[in-house]
Amino acid sequence: MAASSNNMPPEPTPSRRRRQNSLQKKQSIFVAVILFMCLFGILMNRPSRLSSRRNLSLADVQKARYLHDSHSTLLPWAQFNLKGVHETPDDNEVALFWHIPKSGGTTAKRLYECMGQTLANRMGGMARFGHHEDTEIEIFQPFKAHPNMKMVNVDVTNTKGIMRAKEMGLIASGKVDMIFTSEINTAADHLFDRKNKGRIFAFFRHPVDRVVSKFYYLQTATWENTYRPEWKDLSVTEWATEHNSDENFMVKKILGKKLNDKVGLGDLIVAKEIVKNRFFVGLMNDMAESIRRFNIVLGVDTETNEKNKQCMRDFFGDPEDEEASTSDTVEEQKDGKEAKKGATDNKNSNAHPKVLEGSPEYELLAERNSLDVILYNYILLLYDQQKHIVDGYAEDAPVSVKNERKLTRSDEKAVAEEAEDDENPKRERALRQSH
Repeated sequence: MAASSNNMPPEPTPSRRRRQNSLQKKQSIFVAVILFMCLFGILMNRPSRLSSRRNLSLADVQKARYLHDSHSTLLPWAQFNLKGVHETPDDNEVALFWHIPKSGGTTAKRLYECMGQTLANRMGGMARFGHHEDTEIEIFQPFKAHPNMKMVNVDVTNTKGIMRAKEMGLIASGKVDMIFTSEINTAADHLFDRKNKGRIFAFFRHPVDRVVSKFYYLQTATWENTYRPEWKDLSVTEWATEHNSDENFMVKKILGKKLNDKVGLGDLIVAKEIVKNRFFVGLMNDMAESIRRFNIVLGVDTETNEKNKQCMRDFFGDPEDEEASTSDTVEEQKDGKEAKKGATDNKNSNAHPKVLEGSPEYELLAERNSLDVILYNYILLLYDQQKHIVDGYAEDAPVSVKNERKLTRSDEKAVAEEAEDDENPKRERALRQSH
């Protein structure tokens, strides 16, 4: 026992005990600080990540889903507010025309004005016509000399006007047949909904040809707010590298981005999916055939309706002629000036030097608009594929349905409001008048 007691460690002195207790406290404090910092970091990072997700655009979220799930999804406005290309057209659809500058949109607008369709575009909100402060949707004729030209009293070419049209209940009013706007994302998102779905159309043009046309057009278009006489002193190369902000216009507009925003491959993927599933595509260099397809989907009769047949002849010549008008038609001239000259006036052309494919200028513009070029080439494939879809609609539609759809939506509403006990005779008279 004596030997065992000699092997026991000596009792620590009070000073040594104090040092040990102090070291343990420091270690405990150090561990607590580390744990606190870890917990604090977790708590701080979590809202930060959520915040960054909130700052992501909806398109970015959709792109992430595409890359993660290996399949694309439509943006909500395209998925829920617009009819798909494979959905059979009906009488209650409002046409949404995406007006891409310098791509034939003005020609389409003038053609359907000629046919008596009721349009919503910029003119409806102009103060000089006296309807810019209306609180209810109304149809008016801006020029007495052109009774076929009918407008609704809203401007759908800018965000403010689109929101005003939404508050006034443009689509639900049943008074508009077609909407023409460049702000496609905003218009589709706010004017339409699940109950009132739209049908979207657009004319497309090769991006290089389009921007070159714009470059020369704005040098002389004194009636435009974007008139640029100083561009006359610039070469195409100087303009493209130093003054042009209109790059990858189509992809940016579909995604709802500003022209100075950057876009990438993910944006292109989303744009392609939207165009594929929702757009009836037309080509500026095949305008007569494109309009033929649009008319089938829209239910516009150009076979027995003499007024519509004459409008088609005025714009595209006799149907038996082999060549249709594919020239660079007048775009975005001053509305009043165009109207006074006549709704069917599309004979003037924006003549300008051509930038030839393979030239340094062409290659430069193609590179700076590379995403739009890819999208356009994809649209060419869709254009070929959609022919049998549209022709199928023409073959499947019963004759009675075709005759019903000869009336515009606004005409149908007027007939319905007048209908009493003698509803059928009045409808027959309205049908005859529409011819």
